[in-house]
Amino acid sequence: MSRHHRTSLPLLRRNSRFPVLVLYLVSVCALYGRPLDQIEKSSSVGQSLRQPFALVQPIPDATKLSLEEGGLRVLRQIKGPVAPVVVIGPYRSGKSFLLNQLLGVGCDEGFGVGHTRSTQTKGVWVWGEPQLSPKAHTTEAVPAIVYVDTEGFESTGKSDVYDDRIFALSTIISSLLVYNLPETVRESDVEKLSFAVQLAEGFYASSQGVDKARAPVEAPNMLWLIQRDFLEGKTVQQMVSEALARVPNPSGDPDIAQVNKIRESLGVVVRNSTAYGLRQPHLERTRLCQLSDTDLDPIYVRQRAGLRDLVRRLAKPKLLNGEVMTGPALAKLVETMVGALNSREIPTAGSILEHFNRDLVQKVKDTYIAQLEAVALPVWEDRLEDVHQAALKAALESFDAASFGVPGSSELEVLRDALVAGCAREWEARRTANMLRSAHGCEAAEEACEAVLEHEQSGALPSTGRFQAKFNKCKVDFEAACIGPAHGAAVERLARAQKRESARFVRDYNDRIFNGLVIASLADILVFRFLVRVSLLETVGWVAFAFLQVYPKLFLSGGSMYEATWWGWLVTVWEVLVYNSVMDLQQCWQVLLPIGVVGFLGYKLYRRYYRPRHRQKEEKQVRSGRQAGDIRDLNV
Repeated sequence: MSRHHRTSLPLLRRNSRFPVLVLYLVSVCALYGRPLDQIEKSSSVGQSLRQPFALVQPIPDATKLSLEEGGLRVLRQIKGPVAPVVVIGPYRSGKSFLLNQLLGVGCDEGFGVGHTRSTQTKGVWVWGEPQLSPKAHTTEAVPAIVYVDTEGFESTGKSDVYDDRIFALSTIISSLLVYNLPETVRESDVEKLSFAVQLAEGFYASSQGVDKARAPVEAPNMLWLIQRDFLEGKTVQQMVSEALARVPNPSGDPDIAQVNKIRESLGVVVRNSTAYGLRQPHLERTRLCQLSDTDLDPIYVRQRAGLRDLVRRLAKPKLLNGEVMTGPALAKLVETMVGALNSREIPTAGSILEHFNRDLVQKVKDTYIAQLEAVALPVWEDRLEDVHQAALKAALESFDAASFGVPGSSELEVLRDALVAGCAREWEARRTANMLRSAHGCEAAEEACEAVLEHEQSGALPSTGRFQAKFNKCKVDFEAACIGPAHGAAVERLARAQKRESARFVRDYNDRIFNGLVIASLADILVFRFLVRVSLLETVGWVAFAFLQVYPKLFLSGGSMYEATWWGWLVTVWEVLVYNSVMDLQQCWQVLLPIGVVGFLGYKLYRRYYRPRHRQKEEKQVRSGRQAGDIRDLNV
């Protein structure tokens, strides 16, 4: 289980790290001239502070927040000024990994990092070992930098008001707010930040019982951190500055006016904004925790060092009512804000009807996608087209029936067009998938047929009947396996392959039979001369061999022996013997050969043992009969 999912352990517990922690605190105080009592001594704290502690966790319904004593205790131990550095951003944007990089700790020791589509960090977590700010040359007390990790917003399984509470809490407690964004700044990112800032100010003012306009809330420094920065043409600072600048509105368009109103609401936050870009550290993002600095992109390593220095420069003591906040004061602020955020309902950032209609578009599109995916691929193109048309018609009818608003209004038409465009993208993606699946199946079936034809070329007993029968069977299997848009091209390729292999087979067919007859005549001579002495059959072998050697040479002036009538009859007999409806000799010779060998051995045994004994017995009977006759003659 991730460290961010476990219950915070008691902070005060002895372990073997006590001497190391004391040495660390003493060396830090000696280096910066900081009083040791600014951070509570760990002699009474057995548990190591070098780990994250839960500060705020979601309650079971994932809408409100609950305080965690472990994280509050960490804050209360910081007796001097505190500079909270809070990282916010979408889920799966690399916030926890970024914090580990800033702290210089590994994933197994630092904030929990996950590589699944589920949110890894839950709630708000604080690093238990504060770092000292480098501003040691001033006479003021050096603030302790506290790094805070937050749960990413816009993940599944949570309500929007839960994200808003986390965002608002992060804004109010931070002295440096790091907005971690992938690749670029979007309008939705600016809107969400504006809403969180206004929400935080409003809830703090109400919790203190003062007017919001006079609420003593210091706006934090803002660091727009663009991860996987690869876009060219502008610097990151230029891109962020343009994203936060007012949009010219000479015509007084109400939508643009709303965009400018959002930027005005950010106020000091915009003026305190700094932008910084980070390259992607490595292509294999799921292995980042296993890689050392030597494995990472050298540009990223240099940028990371610059980011560490920038964060330390921008992190300043948190001010409240014009006074520097200490750790206990920050803990108290967290408790107050969580109570205020949980006590009231949070308004939505946009129109209820607009949100409903947008959710309806997604729901209807998901139904359309499900209907497309219900058709197993590959499938014939017209069948998929019919399903697409029926599903699109049903999707539009569902949207028209369930959407709220004036029929034909521009708002509904925009959403309807977005639905059609989204379905069109899914349709093209499904067509592409069908083409790929069809091509794969046809290619496999085509290769299987070509393998069958190749095998027939090398058969020991060639037969045109078997060659055609094998191809016909293969074509039936091909038609069953090759369906979809790739079928036509695959059929043409298979026809060309069959024509090519058939021509080669016919070209070699007569030569292979002729060579087989020559080998058979030689085998006849050897068998009936040395193994089974049958002069007549041996003579037949010699005659056949001589004929096959002499007769083809009579066609030197033109024509071929293969065109002779007797050769046609011979081929016909060969086809009947080798391949017929009863037996395929090429499949049966493995059985017939052992039977022939056993029969030959039986014949030899008969000739060698049984037949001589039978003759001796007959001769003995003949001699006995003659002797009996001679005896009768003498008796007479």
